[in-house]
Amino acid sequence: MRFKPDIDKVRERLYAFWEREVIDRACIAVVAPLEKGANISMFRNDRDLTGDPEALRKYWEDPETILKNSLARIERTFLGGEALPIVFQNYGTSGHCRYFGAKPDYGNDTIWFDPVWKSLSDVNSTYTEEPLMKQLEIARYLAQNARDEFFIGMPDNCGTIDAIGHLYGTQNVLLDMIEEPEQLKEAIRVINQAWVKTSELFYNATLDVNGGGAHAWMHLLAPGRLNHMQCDMSVMFSPKMFEEFVLPEIEQQLEWLEYPVYHFDGIEQERHLDYLLDLPKLKAIQWTYVEGQLPPSNYIHVLKRMQNAGKSLIIMAPPSDIPILLDNLSSKGLYLHTETETVEEAREIIKYVEENSKE
Repeated sequence: MRFKPDIDKVRERLYAFWEREVIDRACIAVVAPLEKGANISMFRNDRDLTGDPEALRKYWEDPETILKNSLARIERTFLGGEALPIVFQNYGTSGHCRYFGAKPDYGNDTIWFDPVWKSLSDVNSTYTEEPLMKQLEIARYLAQNARDEFFIGMPDNCGTIDAIGHLYGTQNVLLDMIEEPEQLKEAIRVINQAWVKTSELFYNATLDVNGGGAHAWMHLLAPGRLNHMQCDMSVMFSPKMFEEFVLPEIEQQLEWLEYPVYHFDGIEQERHLDYLLDLPKLKAIQWTYVEGQLPPSNYIHVLKRMQNAGKSLIIMAPPSDIPILLDNLSSKGLYLHTETETVEEAREIIKYVEENSKE
C-alpha cells in the first residue's frame, strides 16, 4: 500500500485488538505533520470558505473535492504505528438525520442541523433517499479511485437519539421522554431500521477497498461490519432514562454490527457504564479526551473497569499520558491514539510502546 507499506502487520495487530490479543505490542496510532505546522486534522478545513458558499458546498458534497482534500491531508501526515491512510466520509455527526428531512447547515469545519420536525410522528412521513443516493455516489467514487492507496471510513451516522435531537430539538426530546415515551421509542425504532439499511449500503460500497469494515478517525480495520455507537445526549440522562431509551437503541444496532465500538464521550457517562459493560456483543469502548476535562490518565480506575469486563479500549490521549496508560493497563485490547508536533517525537512514542507493552 502506497502510504502504508507495513499494512499487513498493521492489519494483523488491529484484527488481534478485537480479540484482546497482542501480536508484538499494544496498538498505537500516532500522527504528526511531515512539515511543521501543517494541518493534518480530518475535522479542520485548510481554508476559510465561509465567504464562498459554492466552494463550501463542494468541500462537503463534491466527490472530487473530497478526494483531493483527503489525499492532500494524507500526503502531509506521518502515519505512525497503526494510523491509517483513510478517507473520512463526513456528512455530519448523527448524519442519518438527513434521511428524515434534516437540512445541513455547512460551517467551515462543522455541519450543523436545525430542527425540522413538528412532532415525533413526523418520523412516519419524512424519510427520503435523495441525500442517501448522493452520499453513496461519493462512497462509490472514492472506492473507484482508491487504487490500493487508502481506506474509506464509514460515515458518522451514529447515535439515533442524537439524530432525533437534530431533527426535533434536544429540549423536545428530553420533554417527550416524560410526556411521550412510547412515541419516542417508536421513532428510535424506525430510524434505527433505516440506520441498518443504509449502513449495509455504505459497508457494501467500500467492502472491496477495506477488506471488511473501516473507521476513519479511530483508525480501525475489522474483517466485518464496523462502526461506533453513541448517545452524547446521555450526559443529560439519569441511569434509568439511559436504560429505558438508549439501551434498546444500542441493542438494535448490535444486531447488525459485528465489530461495535461505543463512543464514551467524557467522564459524565460513567453513571451509565454498568449498562454498557453488561452488553456481551459490545467489543470495544472509545474514550474521548473531552476539552475541559482531565486527561484519561486521571481515570485509570474507570478504564480498568472496562478492561476487567472484557472490553477492548481505544483511548485518545496526549503524548504525556502514554507512559501512564501503558504502566497501568493491560496491552491486550489496548489501542492508544495521540498526535505530536514532529515526526521524531512520534517515532519515540512508537519505540516506547514497543519497549513497554505488557500483558
